[in-house]
Amino acid sequence: MKTPSGRLLALFAFFFAANMAQAVPGAVDFSSYDVPLYEQIVNRIKTKVSARLGETRSTRDRYFIIPFAYEDRGNHPEHSHSFISVIRVLADNKQSKLTPGLEKRKYKNREFEAFTISWLPHDFMSNPHLCVFDGVASRLFPAQNNCPVLPGRNFTLAETIQLAADAKNAVAMWGPYEIKQGGFDLAIKRKNLLDGGTIKYRADDRLYQKEQVAISCFHAMSGLDELFPKGGFLGTGLKMWGFNGTARVLIEYTKKARYKGLLLEPVDVKNDRYGFVHAPSGNGPVPYNPVRNASAYRR
Repeated sequence: MKTPSGRLLALFAFFFAANMAQAVPGAVDFSSYDVPLYEQIVNRIKTKVSARLGETRSTRDRYFIIPFAYEDRGNHPEHSHSFISVIRVLADNKQSKLTPGLEKRKYKNREFEAFTISWLPHDFMSNPHLCVFDGVASRLFPAQNNCPVLPGRNFTLAETIQLAADAKNAVAMWGPYEIKQGGFDLAIKRKNLLDGGTIKYRADDRLYQKEQVAISCFHAMSGLDELFPKGGFLGTGLKMWGFNGTARVLIEYTKKARYKGLLLEPVDVKNDRYGFVHAPSGNGPVPYNPVRNASAYRR
């Protein structure tokens, strides 16, 4: 049996190895460098989902999730974020009942609904300064954390990507992964909870999650089948933010959602990830590239 210090050393060794593996840079594609980051991401989603649907008429609604994260060099928690987009592609041959509160959109000959769960302080677009840990030993002892509980807001995908681009952060996306209608319904339930105004935002939610007072971006998108799941070591996890945070959520989806038949395909947390990284100039050096496959963006 390992001693507490032995377990702690093993834990740090695991995260050191994981971070070293994550930091191996790969090829960066500059072919869309002048295309705005949001447009690059939407184009990739459209291409991937369209390929899944094929050219034949769809006789049933199809549902997909696209998990995301952004982070800076060093993956500092105040400059990282986890979020997820959810898509419902409507069947071609019937009049589907639309989801209240969602706009029906169209791409080529496909009609669809889409929304994003991106939980941040309500004024983050104009005041993008996140308080995560404030106080002596606050990372170890949540009662020492002086960060305020703030009104939260569910941001759109366009707003969230703009935040990442403004900060010149690296962005990662996984999927799209197909899910059953039950998974979509649970995501709508989560969206309605966040939009209802009863839940507030706090990056370190260890003292507020249980009483359903405030949650972080990580817990806002994790556990489609569970409102307030736990997040690992120290409640929120050791460096469980940015790419690590979304990867942790995907592992949870694989273990829990698939068990209940909601996730319809396997997930490879490392190999399914695609990145978008900032470069100051076309074909120039990339200051921070934590992924193996990525596209460069300018703005």
